[in-house]
Order: sequence, then structure tokens, then C-alpha cells
Amino acid sequence: MYVVAVGGTSSSHLVVPISITCSWLLLFFNSAFGQKPAKLPLISRKPFIAAWNAPLDMCTIKYNITTNLEHLFHIQGSPRATWTGQNVTIFYANRLGHYPYYTPQGKAIHGGLPQNCSLDMHLLKAYQHIVHFIPSEDFRGLAVIDWEFWRPQWDRNWHKKNIYRQKSKELTKKAYVNVTAAQVEVLAQRRFEKSAKTFMQRTIQLGTRLRPNALWGFYLYPDCHNYNLHDQNYTGLCPLPEMMRNNELLWLWNSSTALFPSVAIRKSHSNSISNWHFAHNRIQESLRIASLTSREYDLPTYVYLRLGYRDDALAFLTTKDLIHTIGESAALGAAGFIIWGDLNLTSSRHNCTLVKSFLTRRLGRYITNVTRAAEVCSEFLCQGNGRCVRQDPLAHHYLHLNSENYQIHPLGNGTFTVSGWPSQNDLQQLTDRFRCHCYEGHEGHRCDSLNKRGAAVSCKKKNQWVHCAAMCV
Repeated sequence: MYVVAVGGTSSSHLVVPISITCSWLLLFFNSAFGQKPAKLPLISRKPFIAAWNAPLDMCTIKYNITTNLEHLFHIQGSPRATWTGQNVTIFYANRLGHYPYYTPQGKAIHGGLPQNCSLDMHLLKAYQHIVHFIPSEDFRGLAVIDWEFWRPQWDRNWHKKNIYRQKSKELTKKAYVNVTAAQVEVLAQRRFEKSAKTFMQRTIQLGTRLRPNALWGFYLYPDCHNYNLHDQNYTGLCPLPEMMRNNELLWLWNSSTALFPSVAIRKSHSNSISNWHFAHNRIQESLRIASLTSREYDLPTYVYLRLGYRDDALAFLTTKDLIHTIGESAALGAAGFIIWGDLNLTSSRHNCTLVKSFLTRRLGRYITNVTRAAEVCSEFLCQGNGRCVRQDPLAHHYLHLNSENYQIHPLGNGTFTVSGWPSQNDLQQLTDRFRCHCYEGHEGHRCDSLNKRGAAVSCKKKNQWVHCAAMCV
């Protein structure tokens, strides 16, 4: 669809695609209309949640090596298929319906393409999977859909994912006769994107209907596609075309109840400012998207990362890179982080020992530090009714306990306890460097006023948003 704008004295007409116009509007919408409140935290009085999503239970089963995850992390879950009813439940491609995809060898599974698979059969199987893996109807944890074989936007299926464009065109050629190559491209894109959207949207809507108290979203969504860390003078900024493509996924954000971006970083850039640029911009993009939906609150963002680096799973993150990822997430206003890992972490006694050592030392100490500091700031600055967010997103200010006034003590069971109290200088620094993002029902500079409307925008502005959103969907 297009809009034709006619200039005052000019005879020329400016033709602008509506999708592009709306994408530009959405890029700056939240800054123009003010910030919506944050959704209430998953756990009361815990503004920044630490979540575990790796199969560490295998270390106990195979080698009798145990860790007290329940004392280090607020919620936990193993991605192994034998577990059900976990506070962090991840749905891989083979655990949620009849997800269509192609194997690396080119074999079609469930038809290979979303437009070549029965949606009804998929949803029936997805229903069975959801009630199996999340048996409680009152489940209040994280429900993460991990579908990575294809992306719902045609232009984003590049490199290895190009097979979905190729196969879509082949399918279209069989369905239509006497069409040109250009027409095949248009028809194939239209059919693929329509089916991909329906597949993802109907699936997550099924999840939110069956388990309405869960926080549902897709892993790696939104993505920033700022992977060019080897570029000279790398800034990490999300390319504008990718931000506009994210805007076009408004239908997905409106169907989601949480966002799960990833900041998995590489060892080749360990301790570098490039890792900070990479993580910072990905988190910022997710927070931007979180504010665009038609909901009256920002979607909560839970940032995925790994124990180790993407290119070396058993080379665990340095303290500096923990700050670049977990610390950055907390300071920018994410609702929490999730540590993911696969069976390689638990494939030997040696690996299990390394993981336990990292958990009970460097990682456990840092998690204790940043989650407690987030609580201190929330209680002091926001009366416990909001979470602290950097006033200047680019400033390297973090929610860390001052080691001069706090002590983090290791306990014999591999966990930590905190003693101490903030000084007046500590509290002044929080005031100078952070602001409050109030939870639903609260407003004001310090979140100390009740907001019975439960919304952060006026009726007029909200109506403007609904109008713009309707145009863009």
C-alpha cells in the first residue's frame, strides 16, 4: 500500500510506501509519547531476575557433582526433554507441534515450509506438547519458543536459510503456470511470509491462551543483526534496515508477553569494548521493541547469554564480559537474564567440575552482586515500585555494590551472602546516575504515586498509537 503526498507548489508527487512510513514512525514513537510502565516483576521485590536454563542435572546423575542452583538463581530449568513443569521451559523445534524445516542435508521435515505444512495438525500437536511440558494451568514462569531454522521475513532468510526462499519459489512454480521469474519471486515471498506469520502467531497465541500467566516469547527475538564485530571502528549499532524490519514484526511483539534477545559473545573479542557495543545495542533494541506494543506496559526483556563464549563453550566469561552482558542488562532496565547451555557442559566429570567451580566462584559472586545492587537501588530510588535504569544509556554506570561498604561472603555450600549498608555517597550516586522505570499501577519520579489508570500515556496519545499500529500491521 502507498501514500501519495502532493507538494504545495510542486507538480511532482512523492510516493512513499506506508510500511516504510510507519517503520520510521515506530522508530521514534516511544520517545515522542513517553515511557509506559514496566510489567510487575516475575518475583515480588526482585527487579532483576537470574534464571538458569542448562542441563546441569546431568552432572548430578552421572558424576554426583551437585550445585545449589536454587540459591544462586531465582528460577531454574533444564532444557532436557525428560523434565516438565520447570520455571524456565524451552520449546525446541521437535517439542512444539509439527514445526516445518529443512535439515542441514536438505531433507524436509513436516513439509519443510510453513506454507507446505498443515497448521491444524501443528496446533493440535502443539497443544499436546504445551500441556505436557507445562502441566500446571497456573504456571508463572518463562516459556521460550526456540525456532531458529527460518525467519518469518523473506529478506532475512540469507546464507544457510536461503533454502527457504529457493524451496518456496520451487513450490510456487508448481502451483502456477505461465508466470515470470519476477512474478514467482513476488508470489513465493507473499505465500511464505503469510504462512510464517500465521504459524508463529497462532502458536504463541495458543500458548498464551493455555498458560496465560506464563511469559511467552521467541528466543533471539528481537535480533539486531550487528554481528560484524571484525569491522574496523565497530560501533555495534543495529543497522537501520534491521530496526525497520523489527518494526514490521509488530504482529509478533503484540502476540508475545516477553522478549528473549541473546548476547552470546565470542572469545576472540573477550574483554574488548566490541563486546560491550555488541551487547549494549542488542539490549537497547529489545527495550525499544518492548515499548512499541499495544499493551499498556513495556514487555519484560530477559537477556539470554552463555556460561562460556560462543566459539569456546568451556572458556567461561571473564568478569569484564560478565559486566558487558549481565551488568549491562541490569543497568539498562532488563527484567533479568537467562544462562543457557547444552550437553557439552556436562559431557565429562572434568567439564562438570569446571562448571561447578565457575558457578561457585566468579559467576556466583557476580550474580549476587548485581541482583542485590538492583534491589538496593529499587528500594531506595523507586520505593520498591520500579526498577532502576541508567539516566544516560551510554554511560558505563552499573548496579554494583560498593566493596567499601558491602562484603560478599562465600558460604560452604557454594552460595553467597551479603552484609553491609549503602553510604550517603552510594545513594547520591544512584540518584545522579539512575532513574526509575515504575511498575504498573505506580508513577512519579520515585514511583511513590498510585496510577489507577495503569497506563503511562494519555487517552489521546494512546488512540494515536492504536491508529498507527493498525496501519502498520
